[in-house]
Amino acid sequence: MEQTVQETREKILTAAISLMKEKGYKGMTTRAIAKAADVNESTIFRHFVNKQGILDALVDRYSYVPGIHQVFDSLTGELQSDLTHVARAYQEFMKHNGEMVLIGLRETGQFPELDEKTAAIPIQLKELLVGYLTRLHEKGAIQRTDFEASAMTFIWMNLGYFISASLYGQKITLVKVEDFLQFGVRTFAQGLLKGH
Repeated sequence: MEQTVQETREKILTAAISLMKEKGYKGMTTRAIAKAADVNESTIFRHFVNKQGILDALVDRYSYVPGIHQVFDSLTGELQSDLTHVARAYQEFMKHNGEMVLIGLRETGQFPELDEKTAAIPIQLKELLVGYLTRLHEKGAIQRTDFEASAMTFIWMNLGYFISASLYGQKITLVKVEDFLQFGVRTFAQGLLKGH
């Protein structure tokens, strides 16, 4: 059965991600990608033109964040519940895009377009969190604090869990993602609530 164009592209991108993890972008060749994807090298050129085209496709796929605004649109104003919802969505996104996230961290400084697209996701999340916390403060639900620093602390907490689990599995902690979400978010939220 013949593969569709999209299936062939996905095979090539999957092979490229695997090789980038193993060898880095510079160590990856179109010949090696073709072999890993079980396609002719000419197929890669037809779909992506060159190695840079593959990187561009991976960056575009990674930088597409479906649903982040919908996550914030669905929040209720109950701090702990809302932040748990945001953290869960973040962990799901990171799990789905984990390989590219780790490649982006490893290749930082090598490809400005990758750095820019990788940074766009936490910037967007930071801005949405700052807006959310500001609105809660204006309603009197949380105390006044540095909302950007608070948003970044929340992002770093979640990123740290993702990196720890991705790189080390259970070597550092046996805490499961749901337990992390419940305990981490509860602890974070308590610091923002009035009277604490």
